[in-house]
Amino acid sequence: MENPVQLPWSCALVIGAGASGRAAAALLRHLGCEVRVYDRSAKATVPEGCVAFVGRPEVPREAFTDIDLLVLSPGVPPEPIRQAAATLGANVQFHGELSLALELFEQLAPGRPAVLITGTNGKSTVTALLGCLLESAGREPFVGGNLGEPLSTRMLACLRDGAALPDSLVIECSSYQLETLEHHPTAVAMVLNVTPDHLERYASFDAYAMTKARIFAGLSAGGLALVDATDSYTPRFRGEIPSAATCVEVDGQTPTSARIEGDGPGHTLHLPGGQSLPRKALQLAGRHNSKNALFAVLAARHLGLTLAQCRHGLGQFSGLAHRMVKVAEIDGVAYYNDSKATNVASVLAGLDGFARKFVLIAGGRAKGDDYSLLRGVLTHGGRGLVTIGEAGPAIAEATAGIVPTTSASSMVQALQKARAMARPGDAVILSPACSSFDWYDNFRHRGEVFDAAVRQLAG
Repeated sequence: MENPVQLPWSCALVIGAGASGRAAAALLRHLGCEVRVYDRSAKATVPEGCVAFVGRPEVPREAFTDIDLLVLSPGVPPEPIRQAAATLGANVQFHGELSLALELFEQLAPGRPAVLITGTNGKSTVTALLGCLLESAGREPFVGGNLGEPLSTRMLACLRDGAALPDSLVIECSSYQLETLEHHPTAVAMVLNVTPDHLERYASFDAYAMTKARIFAGLSAGGLALVDATDSYTPRFRGEIPSAATCVEVDGQTPTSARIEGDGPGHTLHLPGGQSLPRKALQLAGRHNSKNALFAVLAARHLGLTLAQCRHGLGQFSGLAHRMVKVAEIDGVAYYNDSKATNVASVLAGLDGFARKFVLIAGGRAKGDDYSLLRGVLTHGGRGLVTIGEAGPAIAEATAGIVPTTSASSMVQALQKARAMARPGDAVILSPACSSFDWYDNFRHRGEVFDAAVRQLAG
């Protein structure tokens, strides 16, 4: 398609050559910008036509010369780069890949609605579920961001290859992406919850939590803010929501709240205004997924879907890979892959009200969580605990005396030990409460290794 985007920059420096950094660099280069890319790794690759500064411990001074745009990958803390640019006298605009893509998309397709989704836990499920609701109703959304494809990649496909423009944006936002997010026109912005996570990056839990609140900055008249009525930070978040936007609380008790009524599979999802949906319309188990469905349905209704379309879409969604997915049943024991549970709060949400006794496989690289919080779910539903990875000893110490506990030096060994603990009718659940980077490339890799080990166990 003909390029209607007019760049206000002539020379950009992209910091970080991961997937999002390469996507931003390729898009800017296609639009005629001079692009430089820096990465510490000597093995990093950069898009064709970009100048590479790779394999150096710090960004060299010459990389900053004459730039008017700095694009930071999510894994790069912004303040040291801002300080370096200021020290060298560079007068530049800062963006993250997502912030950059949103600004350029608004030029390319002004007025198309954007839904921004964040939260410590559940954001991938809500993003994918909302995308499913829209697609099942005949819409053509972009669904990605922190989950899946970078928006810059889709933008480049539209500009270079003539791919159809999405009619809306459904974007999962990590706290790292929100650090560099500029005020983009937003139809719906939501914070699902906030629990301790990524504390190695932030000065405090409060700093991490309030980074999430940046998601509300682009809301204006007609915009919708969604928050969890039960979250301790929601009172603070209300103060960050523009007064012209509407705020709806999920899981609250007021007439203007969306709420869950009743217990068990027969409960009902109530929307403001007296409308409701049966919980059985959603295939996913767990009370936390009832909340996730409310967030997604409220956003879908705001974008114009009917209640009937939402109910149909809920029935089409079978969940995300590596998020409490039943892999197999062997000798009466069910095996679940919940590798995406990379912090304690996510584990607690997944095991809340779990119907079977379970042997938990947990561990990995610590993220600063309080593992003693696992004592409650192990007391009520645990059969045993198998610890793995660097954080294994800390988890075992924090939960000592609750259930029989052992350690494993591989996923195969962990499954063998869990199988020996489990009884017919039980479950074995990989729900690590940790990141995966001690043994694996990411949570997907960890989940794939678990799935393969379960299949091996089944023979």
